[in-house]
Amino acid sequence: GMIGITEPRRVAAVSMASRVKEELNLPDSLVSYQIRYDSHVSSETQIKFMTDGILLREIQSDFLLNKYSAIIIDEAHERRLNTDILLGLLSRIVPLRLSLFNEQKESGDKSKESPIISPLKLI
Repeated sequence: GMIGITEPRRVAAVSMASRVKEELNLPDSLVSYQIRYDSHVSSETQIKFMTDGILLREIQSDFLLNKYSAIIIDEAHERRLNTDILLGLLSRIVPLRLSLFNEQKESGDKSKESPIISPLKLI
């Protein structure tokens, strides 16, 4: 899955995406950013920088954050309201995904109807 990295400010999300792209010499399609009113995310994106608010909006439509394998909360010490809400929700999502992963593993369900759920790493 994708690696999601939240930044508290829009300018940080844009500049960090650019810097990581440049330092790792990766194409624009692999490292992208999404901020309010501006998204450069494609189907090939593997590392996505975004603001806290963008991830909160994604949780509204996909509570388990199925497209992510890891979420990195950068600058969490800044303690904004969005960050606090995000950490609270993620503290519920991480154990829920682990529990669903374990249930899936125990049942041996590999059918096409149910998507494979993997644990979510929170950094």
